[in-house]
Amino acid sequence: MKIPLRVETKDGHVWLLHKALYGLKQASREWYLKLKEQLEGLGFKRSDTDHGVFTKIIDGKLFVIAIYVDDFLLFSGRIDDITVIKGELSKCFKMKDLEEAKWILQMKIEKTDMDRDMRKLTISQEQYIKTILEQYEITDCKSAKTLMAANLQLPTLTKAEVDITDYQRCIRSLMYLMVCICLDIV
Repeated sequence: MKIPLRVETKDGHVWLLHKALYGLKQASREWYLKLKEQLEGLGFKRSDTDHGVFTKIIDGKLFVIAIYVDDFLLFSGRIDDITVIKGELSKCFKMKDLEEAKWILQMKIEKTDMDRDMRKLTISQEQYIKTILEQYEITDCKSAKTLMAANLQLPTLTKAEVDITDYQRCIRSLMYLMVCICLDIV
């Protein structure tokens, strides 16, 4: 942060910010602390295993708020509870209500009428996988239970046959799916 023009400074003195500024290192932490304070004020309890998840029991029913940066997913068995909590949150924060979630973090959320009756959600990253396959031109790849046979002897190469940077990006994209989303890619 630069000191404003025409402001005198003395050696050894520092500036104390009374408000987090967007883009500063501590801004995201300050946002989380404010959000946590507001949610706890509404009676929510932070999950010990995932600090981006807050829960509350309302009339014997579980209510869940999942947070990713500044995106919220609200889960409840009753739409009235969601409406009330949205109203409370909008008193604290400027919000945009996107209604029922269809996409979040490159995941497609689907519910058919039959799924609603069974209280079931389907989450898919099919589009993300297709995007990766197209980006790295591997749309014609074949699925396999294992990637290669055990004890397979491969020839030693004198130079790389593919661009190492693209290869690492492709592996990183696939590892994100495998590790972070916990799914099997077939």
